[in-house]
Amino acid sequence: MSLLLIIFTSWILCIIAVYLKESQLIKRTWQEPYFANTPILIESDDWGPGGAFQAERLSQLLARLESHKDSVNRAAVFTANMVLSVPDINKIIADPNFTYHRIMLNEGYPEIYQTMLTGINADLFVPQLHGLEHLNGEAFARLCQQNDPRIAAAVSDPHNWDWESLDSPLQGHYVDGSHLPTQAIRPEEAQTTIAIASKTFQELFGYPSISTVAPCYLWNSNIESIWQHNAIQIIQTASYRCDGRDENGKYHQDRRLIRPGDLSDCGQAYLVRNVMFEPVDGRNTPDTAYHEALSSYLQALPVSISTHRYNYTRSEESFRNSLNGLDLLLSNIRKTFQDVRFVSSPELGEQILTANAPITNHFNNAQWPPVKHLTGINKIAPFLTRLYVRHQKLGLLAYLTGLIIPAWLICKIANPKKLKRGNRS
Repeated sequence: MSLLLIIFTSWILCIIAVYLKESQLIKRTWQEPYFANTPILIESDDWGPGGAFQAERLSQLLARLESHKDSVNRAAVFTANMVLSVPDINKIIADPNFTYHRIMLNEGYPEIYQTMLTGINADLFVPQLHGLEHLNGEAFARLCQQNDPRIAAAVSDPHNWDWESLDSPLQGHYVDGSHLPTQAIRPEEAQTTIAIASKTFQELFGYPSISTVAPCYLWNSNIESIWQHNAIQIIQTASYRCDGRDENGKYHQDRRLIRPGDLSDCGQAYLVRNVMFEPVDGRNTPDTAYHEALSSYLQALPVSISTHRYNYTRSEESFRNSLNGLDLLLSNIRKTFQDVRFVSSPELGEQILTANAPITNHFNNAQWPPVKHLTGINKIAPFLTRLYVRHQKLGLLAYLTGLIIPAWLICKIANPKKLKRGNRS
């Protein structure tokens, strides 16, 4: 009995010491949102102008998503991060001043645009602003004037080109990457670009974009302020913010750690991607993505799946592999996770900013029950799991002191995030 008392006392003293040293970390982690229903998001960048075949690819993708239903019988919903235009290269080259000209999605690519509208009406496709384009217009026009070899592939096929053919630094929207290190665009240029993008987005889809993700994750506080003045309340990230790239092209992080539900200086809610499914890159499989999703599920976090457009617009073989892989990933999530809810990014952001409000798809006025949150003691197990997963030193300390034993028991017995008995495919 005395030995147990010594162990118990040492644990209490250790917990007190850790709390005194890491009180801010512990408080912030406890105050994060915890979800009883697990939100499942499918986040896909770079949708917009492209080859006409992409309309059929998108139709097949949405049809596959429609077969997956959540705990309230809603189909999987696709958050498509929209690029609204591409350069009108012929006009740029013909312009004696090399002024930047653009081709809008609905004007130059009607098949893709109509497929998107059909998906919106079916509650399968939710657009979200990515950028007016996936490059810096002024810099691109200047490179056209200079016959810069970095844009040769783009100029060779003006209608069917893909911005992914550009060097990576040139794909930033809110920076000028024509020379390294990159330079943030001028405030007046940013204001004009975002105002046009916001107006165009609403004209195309019937409702303003209240959420966004910056191309190449390159933006700064000034951009956030301009977003806020253009009705954008929610910012999607990959757990960090980069304001530029250095002389070697390396990303510079000016906010190194962003958690879901953190707020910007302007009061916008951050969302964070935590599951990578990019099979064309050769690194992510349905199995690796499932284990990332499982980790988020046990932490009572949203499961935010990142899967770029290029996974579905390359070769037919790559498309089938990506489509079947996403299908398998969603099947395994539904088989083993309890109470999953398919939501879009703007919907989840609104749930964080206004808890317990009904979910509303503003693009078609469909409504769904709110996503339930965990509160009080129900948060303890996923809270401990977040600390263990995120902070290696705390995990090591738990092993060295033996605190891992009661923490493991709490997570095993008291975690409300149980797995179903169904087996994965």
